[in-house]
Amino acid sequence: MATATGVHFMPALGLTLLLLVALLAREGTTLELPVQEKWTYWSNARLADFAQNMASMYPDYCRAYSIGKSVRGTDMWALTVSKQADGFPDPVNKVTPSSLSPSFLYIGGMHGNEPLGRQLMVYLAEELCSQAGLPSGAADPEIDSILSSGSVHLLFALNPDGFDLYRRENANKVDLNRNFPDPILRGGDLNRTGEEEPETVAIMDYAELLGSSLVGASELHEGALVVNYPFDGAASGARRRRVSNPSPDDKLYRYLAQRYIDVQPALVQGNAEFPTGKVQGSEWYPVYGGIQDYLYLRHSVYTTTIEMNKDKWPPESQLQQLWMQHRPSMYAFLKAYLCQGVTVQVDFPPGARKEDVVVSMLTPGMGRPTYLRGEDNVSHGVHYPVPAGTYSIGIDWGLGESKRSESLVATVESDKRTVLQVDARKVADSATTGKSGEKEKIAKLKMELE
Repeated sequence: MATATGVHFMPALGLTLLLLVALLAREGTTLELPVQEKWTYWSNARLADFAQNMASMYPDYCRAYSIGKSVRGTDMWALTVSKQADGFPDPVNKVTPSSLSPSFLYIGGMHGNEPLGRQLMVYLAEELCSQAGLPSGAADPEIDSILSSGSVHLLFALNPDGFDLYRRENANKVDLNRNFPDPILRGGDLNRTGEEEPETVAIMDYAELLGSSLVGASELHEGALVVNYPFDGAASGARRRRVSNPSPDDKLYRYLAQRYIDVQPALVQGNAEFPTGKVQGSEWYPVYGGIQDYLYLRHSVYTTTIEMNKDKWPPESQLQQLWMQHRPSMYAFLKAYLCQGVTVQVDFPPGARKEDVVVSMLTPGMGRPTYLRGEDNVSHGVHYPVPAGTYSIGIDWGLGESKRSESLVATVESDKRTVLQVDARKVADSATTGKSGEKEKIAKLKMELE
């Protein structure tokens, strides 16, 4: 259990050090906080100061903002880190990031008495921001590749009130991970019920703001050591344990979970409850109203849950060891989602027909269809974080009798992202000249080593 000092006390020395770090950062120098400051559980106020100071220190690469307020009026701070100039959301003006580069979201502190994830995200943010600010060629190659490939969103504490109250639920005594519209209990209806808590509404709005750039998310929990993936609920709505209900993209989820596991031996060594280090949610125990199934089905965000430690609220003396344990895995996830896979870029140049477009992964178990609405002079991106291999992608243009279809083939190499570019105007011209009957086309490919 964390001490009262570790949770709620932020000494003046901490603020002074953060200002010193900011000054040195502007001079191209980095400075880490002293051990007694770093390896403690930070209060909500300190997290807010940290996020804003990171943004002040590295304004070109880090943006801090609140996604909303908790029941008790505490801001829920998030930080976006990227080298993509158009990869940042603007909550104030409701501007979404460009969908052409993928992004990933870590969610901490959904349960107030599980603070490990929110604290480990501080160390991740410190590394990402400081490395982003280094001169070209001086940054860690892995981090540079991640931030050059897309954006990393860090939501430190979804349930800040629960943290202050040292309990699982929010201030209204509601478990936030049972508060989302459930696709099973509501017959596929994912519309808001009006019973969502302020924190739930805030992250639902945040997911909409991030739009189709958001390809993956992971919520960080405690109470076990395992990577959990959809579906969380049993198809029958049963409440008993160990009922299998894999998602249509179970193959993709198993691959993504394995990316987290492969670089962390502790997830499998001596893990009697989960010897493989991963579990499909309902095979552990069914959960209804959770964020994982909601984000997956509502927004096609390939979401997982990381249970990071068997004990909840581990002692502060273990924070450094737990960071070193999970650090490789947290980076492995970012690489899997942002640096590798297929991006379908659908271009609507000036004069192109405005119409509905459906992008579908035709290779079974590797991704959901995405619906786009074409607009003049706009490009859309659809991302699939798939393993190395060859994939078929379907594009359907228009509806009814005017519908036109084509099939694309993409080859993905390890640690590379393949971009398929499709021009709406050229497709329309092809249909007019009678060339739409081709069953397969190889799209213009650009192999990008991020």
